[in-house]
Amino acid sequence: MSIKYLIGVDGGGTGTRICIAGLDGVELVRAEGGPSALGQGVDKAWTNITLAIRDGFRKLGIDRPDFHECAVGFGLSGVTVKAWAQEFENKNPGFAQIVVETDGFSTLLGAHNGGHGGIIAIGTGSIGEAWLADGSRLEVGGWGFPTSDEGSGAYLGLKAINHVQRLMDGRRPLTDFGRKLLSITGDTREKVFEWMGKMKQTECASLSHVVVEFGEKDELAKSFLLDAGREVEIIGQALRATAPQLPLAICGGGLSEALRPYIPASFLATTSRPQKDSCAGALLLIHKHQH
Repeated sequence: MSIKYLIGVDGGGTGTRICIAGLDGVELVRAEGGPSALGQGVDKAWTNITLAIRDGFRKLGIDRPDFHECAVGFGLSGVTVKAWAQEFENKNPGFAQIVVETDGFSTLLGAHNGGHGGIIAIGTGSIGEAWLADGSRLEVGGWGFPTSDEGSGAYLGLKAINHVQRLMDGRRPLTDFGRKLLSITGDTREKVFEWMGKMKQTECASLSHVVVEFGEKDELAKSFLLDAGREVEIIGQALRATAPQLPLAICGGGLSEALRPYIPASFLATTSRPQKDSCAGALLLIHKHQH
């Protein structure tokens, strides 16, 4: 049976986005679904991915898509753990062809429209990646929470929760910035400990919105953002140590945009915004695989 459709899948810890195209690689439709990061379970990932793909086909008026007619490119969180990636491939529910890559690489392909280059992805976590003309790939950061993810929402959240601790001890004066944080974490030692006990990467990153909100009103919040901006530059410098002329795109959602004023201007001027997103990058991945 011949392949009729190409599908790109961007799968992360908070959700899945898919796009369906014909053999020419031109997007026909998009759909979204639940999380498909491999760390949350391979079976769960496949369930949410196939539900999103079926939803996409329904939008095209196809109620019963034949997976044997589909080739799929995946950009998934958790692919760096080889055992998870292998299990995921082994459980392919019948797609004619699959290519599995990290969500970082699909983001990179989207950012440079399939071309070589580098990205600094800033969101809940952070990572720098590059794909060079000789085919080699570089990775900077991305060691995970709480020890890495420099410049990210989680990085800012750790600074914020440390500020809360200092406020509780009287080591820093209480300002409106601090009051807003305490309204979230609780304003007693017991409540703060309780909040920290439930603090995973996402909860920690949720405090970054408060840091951004007070960035222009509070000197301490501003200093946190400037530290984060400098970390973004350091990731970029490490990527360019190998390839000095590397085109770099700064990617991510709202936080990456909010951080732009705090990234050193001389470095920011040498970067670009992404041309396309990670979902489009996953589609490019499978489209390239056909040729």
